[in-house]
Amino acid sequence: MSIKQLADYLGLSKSTVSRALNGYKDVNFDTRLKVLEAAKILGYKANPTAQRLASGRSKNIGIILPANARMFVSSAFSKVLASASELLIKQGYQLIVTTISPTQDEQKVYVDFITSGLVDGLFVVRTRHNDPRITLLKVHGFPYVCLGYEPGYQDDQFVDVDNQYAFYQLTKRQIKAGHQRIAFLNAPLQFTLATARQQGYLKAMQEAALTVDKHYLLHGELTERDAIEMTEQLMALATPPTCILCADDAMAFGAMVACEKQGYQPGVDIAIAGYGNYEHSQYTKPSITTLDYDTHGVGEQMSKLILNQLEVQNFTIQNWFEASIIIRESDVIKNNPTS
Repeated sequence: MSIKQLADYLGLSKSTVSRALNGYKDVNFDTRLKVLEAAKILGYKANPTAQRLASGRSKNIGIILPANARMFVSSAFSKVLASASELLIKQGYQLIVTTISPTQDEQKVYVDFITSGLVDGLFVVRTRHNDPRITLLKVHGFPYVCLGYEPGYQDDQFVDVDNQYAFYQLTKRQIKAGHQRIAFLNAPLQFTLATARQQGYLKAMQEAALTVDKHYLLHGELTERDAIEMTEQLMALATPPTCILCADDAMAFGAMVACEKQGYQPGVDIAIAGYGNYEHSQYTKPSITTLDYDTHGVGEQMSKLILNQLEVQNFTIQNWFEASIIIRESDVIKNNPTS
């Protein structure tokens, strides 16, 4: 049924019916009630495209991912997006995901998105220190929510995992097990998540009065390939580490591959742990000890934040989530880890 047919049935103008359906206050209460009841009885459903044109909103939320970033095809991040999308759909919105290649001008891509009318707001992920994307969005007054925290962000702007505390606890676990030579394979420090995770690692090492060898603290992309290269460097040292912490489960898997190639058995000769609790991590041999977080909750909170901005909703917000250690086989050491 079209809106014209509904108007003819009620003996009202199409304009009056449309305004009643959209809650305009210049339509009196009795008429609005009459229209709504008839629409329900007759099974009238508004045309989404027409609604969007009338409201001037696309009802889309965008997210722009770097095409070469493996972290965005991880099972953990996929769950975050799925949860965010699920809540948006319930509120009449869609999540639009696109990628940006290394050859594209990032600022131009964001400006095109902001000015195109294609999306009403943006999710910003893999946040960076002094992020130029955030500066651009603020200049344009465009709604956004960050997955990641930088000092100065307001509570209505971000959702994040307490990465510092997570890696503080993971490092303390290794120290308690007797490790003193603990290496850390981290993401590039331009990313807020990398800085926070490194701060947690360093805090635990300093509290235990353990020296951090500069060769033990390496940075690379969150990929198996980069982890393999960095682990090969570590294990070639005159005094290699007895434990390798990784900023991502893909890195942990790469570290295990590199160690095995050099004759070290993870979980027996060397301890390895990751982050993200990816689907494959429980099935590797050995299974990977990792940090797990509420992916569903993170995604849902991202959508609640953006909807609060766009719809003047009053969703209760949780900005911070804690990660918990999932203990498996990869960081169990049978030999003396300090030897």
